[in-house]
Amino acid sequence: MPSPDTKSASPDSRTGRLLQAVAMGNTAILEMSFDLENARFGRRAVAEHPVENPVFVCGLARAGTTIILRILHGTDEFASLSYRDLPFPLAPNSADRLLGRFRRGAAAREREHGDGLTHDLDSPEAIEEIFWRCFEGSRFLRPHGLEPVPPSPETVEQFRRYMSLVLLRYGRGRYLSKNNANILRLPALVQAAPSAILIHPFRDPLQHAASLLNQHVRALVLHRTDPFRQRFMTWLGHHEFGAGQRPFHLPGSPDSSFDPMTLDYWLAAWTSVHDFLLDQPSSLRTRQHFIDYDAMCATPGPAVAALAAAAKIEVGPATGAMLRAPAPHAVDGASEALVAAAHSTLARLKTRAQGR
Repeated sequence: MPSPDTKSASPDSRTGRLLQAVAMGNTAILEMSFDLENARFGRRAVAEHPVENPVFVCGLARAGTTIILRILHGTDEFASLSYRDLPFPLAPNSADRLLGRFRRGAAAREREHGDGLTHDLDSPEAIEEIFWRCFEGSRFLRPHGLEPVPPSPETVEQFRRYMSLVLLRYGRGRYLSKNNANILRLPALVQAAPSAILIHPFRDPLQHAASLLNQHVRALVLHRTDPFRQRFMTWLGHHEFGAGQRPFHLPGSPDSSFDPMTLDYWLAAWTSVHDFLLDQPSSLRTRQHFIDYDAMCATPGPAVAALAAAAKIEVGPATGAMLRAPAPHAVDGASEALVAAAHSTLARLKTRAQGR
């Protein structure tokens, strides 16, 4: 997840934060920026950059999505939104021409997850969700969760054009996205781009649930220390952790009887998300590729080769050096029934990852 202290225009200053609030916190301005971008660049973008074989990395947070995004982006075949596209992400070409000369570089720094990964203004990130929040937020965003509501046909068509605009902005041939919330709208992604490739990384459920809990606690502290961070994450459409946390409302997802400060909450969320991904209709199954991130870290060669084959790219032998195994967490006290259900789902994931 991005943090508000990595953006251009001195975002830690009052002026910088005000610009983010005005540009990203106002749906009317987001829509207007997209309309202006379309009017100026839309026809050219669609003509010069048709959307072919886009890759969507979407899984539960903390599943290795950032590393996989960077492996793919490092091939220089893909265009992906970056921090430089803020605070006007729906007008990437217009904003680049208007603000590019005012933007300064920023030294790489560790992201707020505390996991050792660094980023700078050119790091690809999960910014695409702002598009969906702008045009579909009134339909799928609920006070206590996110609903898997199919986007309207008009929004799907706008998204196809948006991908072409991003391709034009970066001069690349293929679109790349990392967006966990795309779990809610997989059919729409394939409607927008029938050649879409869906990458779903997964991890051991207990360790993954513990990592999610740890990040939630960490985010709560950050949001209490600096409430602007919570507002910023809300504008980005990120509700994974912290004071603005909202779960995906899927079959089996944790309800109000679960406490987000417990391992059981995140274990139930893990199972519900991965069951939902596994149970997609046959029309989507051929587009889905499940990646065992634990196996990828343990034996990079075969797993990276499988990722490359799925994404239709070539990767160099040094790619495995980008991988890092997640730090282990204590996993005591989880419900035996939830653990059993999660392990059953894990077995199904491993089978799909092996192509069976």
